[in-house]
Amino acid sequence: MAPAGRSDDLGAGARRRRQVAALVGAGPLAGQRFPLERDLTIIGRADDCDIQVTDSLASRRHAQVRREPWRYVLEDLGSRNGTLVNGETVAGERPLQHGDTVHVATTPLRFEDPDATVPMARDSLRPVHLPVWVNATTGEAFAFGQQLELAPKELALLTLLYERAGAVCDKDAIARAVWPEYGGAVSDYNIETLVSRLRSKLAQSGAGADAIVTVKKRGYRLRSAE
Repeated sequence: MAPAGRSDDLGAGARRRRQVAALVGAGPLAGQRFPLERDLTIIGRADDCDIQVTDSLASRRHAQVRREPWRYVLEDLGSRNGTLVNGETVAGERPLQHGDTVHVATTPLRFEDPDATVPMARDSLRPVHLPVWVNATTGEAFAFGQQLELAPKELALLTLLYERAGAVCDKDAIARAVWPEYGGAVSDYNIETLVSRLRSKLAQSGAGADAIVTVKKRGYRLRSAE
């Protein structure tokens, strides 16, 4: 049985998140609405794409949107001419927010999320069953629903590991994301010390120091919640 106070909160949040976001076409796709109902929605020129664009500058499989329980994440699929959100090039993954304008090469699409207009208590947005959860929009991190007190570099590292969804982050990627002011030119010692501090805070919160897994000779990853 779930601990008291967790099951009801989670169930209510899950019911509220049933509404499906969509990408709404503009330009050559004006008037078309593409619900993001699948776990992965592929965008590109190929006939088998979920959202097919006729843009000659778009790649056959240009980008994808991943639907998660609490958000939608856009990822460029190594396209020739890039994917932009609000005029900024997408490098890696980019969580989408209501009203964002996505450009697939030169084709614009607007992201609309009905949940963004639904009044919700702040605490209902915290998945209390997860060992670690990061709200990149607000710059907050939680362990089992309780907010973590993290220094900026610690939060940057945890956000990177969280947004990679259990994938391994090598030290170069960590250095670039956490120390952009130095162009990622930091020593392994800096990274290892930061990981150690973050592990200590996760252990104190009940999430466990082993929430961050060392992958030998490769880097680090966040342990997936079971």
